[in-house]
Amino acid sequence: MERPSQTAARQPQTKDDPLDQFALEIARRNKLEGESLQKLSKIFPAGATTLHRKLKGWLEEGRFELTDKRSGQTTALQSIIDEPLGERLARETAIRRARVVHLTGVEAAAGEDYRMQAADEKAQAAFHAGDYLHLALGDVAARFLIDRLRPHMTIGLASGRGVALTVDRLEDLAKDRREWMSGYQGVKICSLSGGSWMGTWAMPFNRPLDADANVFHLGTILHVAPGIRTYIGSWLLAGERVAEQPSYEGVHLDLAIVGIGQLNTGHHFLRPDAALQLESMGNALATIREFQDKEGDRHASIADICHVLFYVGAGQPPDQIAKAISELNNAMSTAPRKTLESAEEVILVAGGAQKEEALYHFVKGNCRDAPIDPARVTLITDSWTANRILERG
Repeated sequence: MERPSQTAARQPQTKDDPLDQFALEIARRNKLEGESLQKLSKIFPAGATTLHRKLKGWLEEGRFELTDKRSGQTTALQSIIDEPLGERLARETAIRRARVVHLTGVEAAAGEDYRMQAADEKAQAAFHAGDYLHLALGDVAARFLIDRLRPHMTIGLASGRGVALTVDRLEDLAKDRREWMSGYQGVKICSLSGGSWMGTWAMPFNRPLDADANVFHLGTILHVAPGIRTYIGSWLLAGERVAEQPSYEGVHLDLAIVGIGQLNTGHHFLRPDAALQLESMGNALATIREFQDKEGDRHASIADICHVLFYVGAGQPPDQIAKAISELNNAMSTAPRKTLESAEEVILVAGGAQKEEALYHFVKGNCRDAPIDPARVTLITDSWTANRILERG
């Protein structure tokens, strides 16, 4: 699916209609993949009749051309891989390699609107676009993952939409090419972070997005026996919610699939509905919230990978923030740091303005307390994010 080179006939777009942000995705799924408008109406914020009218209008405007390029084992993607940009990103940062994709239809994810109040229409459009951006990145990550799978390897999975959408897309690919998923019954799969609740997203999901759910889902796809799957089960350590932590003694990860988050006042750790889950950490969370609100430009000062928090940037955090981070990390259910650091290869799925600050400092090697070594990372991201990282030098 591509945009036409001639756009003179395009009519002005309605800026306030959030559906316009997802035009390409709706058209691709309906026209190229055959999903019904009735089904799409349960995913996108409009009824089937409205989607039909909008889709007809987009096509008449010449907003994009639909080209079905399916041939043999090749399936048309919403995105176009930019290999030179990926090579440049890897060359100018501390990461091992990158897969960078050009995406259309998710432009709202490239702005600062996500920092507005959640009820704001622009913020909602940004969050929607961010979800669909990660949906496209999950497609690329799943195809990359297929090439990395080996019998009897050990895989670690984090929580979040990037990882969950990668696993979901792998399931779709497995249905089309079942032979791709054969011979992996001996793969060991480990949860890298606990938690049975992982925030809310614009897209509806039929399962939780926590790491344990991702382990179960991947294990089912690869036909891995339950006995070689490791679950953590909760956000918090023994004494609060879990009677006994699983043992990671001797676990060496061949591959880890992770996302990256920014701990800001919109993060699910800091929202009021997380109070019951993190009640004992109230003082540490309040310290972080006060620091970020007071400083203004510190909204992206703390990031997390696999629920391990770390300071964003090369400098030292203020003492009170370092103490708060330490308290939270001591309470959070995660695989041991040495297990995370042992990963031979890491697939990091993330992009968009919401992740820019954390991603920039991480891939530049500025986050010395991060639990994952950037030199072992393959970054799956979008061209806007890649260009922003490179522009910042």
